[in-house]
Amino acid sequence: GGEEGEEAAMPARGAECFKSPDGRARLVNELMELHSFLSLRQLELDSTEYVAVDTSGDMPPLCQSLTTSKLSSLVASCQAAIALINSPLTQQLIMLRSSSRFLSRLTTSLEQRIQTSEKLMSNIEGCVKRRTELDASIGETQPKVQALIATTKSVKKSAEEVMTQQLLGRKVNIIGDINTILNA
Repeated sequence: GGEEGEEAAMPARGAECFKSPDGRARLVNELMELHSFLSLRQLELDSTEYVAVDTSGDMPPLCQSLTTSKLSSLVASCQAAIALINSPLTQQLIMLRSSSRFLSRLTTSLEQRIQTSEKLMSNIEGCVKRRTELDASIGETQPKVQALIATTKSVKKSAEEVMTQQLLGRKVNIIGDINTILNA
């Protein structure tokens, strides 16, 4: 848009155009228009057919002196600028600057996340403490369990011997879950 009305409406400084949605929209439109112009100019320079219809005499000297590599660089710069303006991070920063409600919601959200992280850290500390206590408890009960297993094996062997004697020498083996426990 090279119309005089549009130029008068454009803010004087680049940073000011981000203060209003209209200014941001005009900036994006201007960048897209520049991108299109540069891409078309690059296509024209690369085209073998364009040589016959050369209208570069109508262009300013700066545009006439641009090479294909310089045009490629400018096109990439335009694309990067457009991508940066339209990026979610830039949109968030604009919202932070222009909307007190957005800032308030973001502040509340961050405070809730901090509280949640503090609770989780407390829970982690509690779990570590409980695990240490359980490890100590297991360490204390392990000798008792081993003694109980030894006693149970002895009682089982004695019971098998007594039943073998009662059945006149016929060998008796106790089977079932007790063997699973004793062999563990």
